[in-house]
Amino acid sequence: MSDINAFRNEVRDWLEEHCPDGARAGASGDTGDAMQQWRDTLIEQGWTVPMWPKEYGGGGLDRAQARVLAEELGRIRARPAVMGGMGTGMLGPTLLEYGTEEQKKRHLIPITRGETRWCQGYSEPGAGSD
Repeated sequence: MSDINAFRNEVRDWLEEHCPDGARAGASGDTGDAMQQWRDTLIEQGWTVPMWPKEYGGGGLDRAQARVLAEELGRIRARPAVMGGMGTGMLGPTLLEYGTEEQKKRHLIPITRGETRWCQGYSEPGAGSD
C-alpha cells in the first residue's frame, strides 16, 4: 500500500471516530456544541490550516496529504470548523513567507484557532473606499 493510501486510511478512521454527527452537513437541531467540539478537535490536530507548519498551529501536511484530508472531509460532509478568509487565505501565507518570527508567533496561532479574523480594505483615488 502506498504512503498516501495509508494516510487516507488513517484520516478516514480518525474522522469517523472524531467528527460528531452535529458537525456534518444536514445535521438538524442545535449543533452549537457539536461544532465547538469539532473546532477544538481540528485545532488540536492542526487541521484548520493543514499545510501550515506545526509550530504555528498547522498540520504540517504536504500538498498530497492536504488533498486527501479535503477529500475525506467532503466524503463525510464535515462542516468547516474555522472559516477561511483573509487570515488563512492571505495574511497567514504572507506572514509565513515574509513575516518576522515575532509576527508569526503573535498572529498565526490565533488565526488557526479562529480567535482573530482579518479583513482588507481599499481606498482608490477618485473611486472611493471599499
